[in-house]
Amino acid sequence: MPGTERELHSKWWSEAWTEGLWAASWSKSVEGLTASQANWSPAPGRTSIWQIVLHIVFWRENSLRTIAAATRGQRPTPEEIERFNFPAITDASESAWQAARARLEDTQNRVAAVLADQTLDIGRLAYLIPHDSYHFGQINYLRAMQGLKPIE
Repeated sequence: MPGTERELHSKWWSEAWTEGLWAASWSKSVEGLTASQANWSPAPGRTSIWQIVLHIVFWRENSLRTIAAATRGQRPTPEEIERFNFPAITDASESAWQAARARLEDTQNRVAAVLADQTLDIGRLAYLIPHDSYHFGQINYLRAMQGLKPIE
C-alpha cells in the first residue's frame, strides 16, 4: 500500500489507465473505436464518446495549466469553457479521432508525471480521478448502446 496520498493518487491514476479501477480501463475504453463509433450520439443534443474524450482532455489540460509555473492559478474563461468543454466535432475523420486519442494519452502521461514530481502541488489533479472515472463510465455506456462488445 502506498505510504502517502500522492503515492495513492499516482497508483490509482496508473491503474485506471492500464487495468481499470472498478470497471474497464480508461485506455481500453477508447481503444479500437472507429471515428464513426466515437462520434455516435444516442439522440440530438446528447454527447458522443468523442466529445466526452475532448471534455476530459480540456479539464486535464486546465488542471495542468493551473499548477504550471508560468500559468499557475489560471482558470479557463467562460468563452473557453463554451468552446472546448463538450465541443462539436467538425472534423469526423479517422485521423482527427486518432489525434483526439493521442491527446488523451498525452494528458494521461503528463498528469502521471506531475503526480510523480514531489516538488509540485497535486491539488486539483486529485479531482481528475473521480471526474474521469465518471466520464469513462459514460463512454462505456455509449459503447454498450451501440452494441459494441464489452471490454474484458
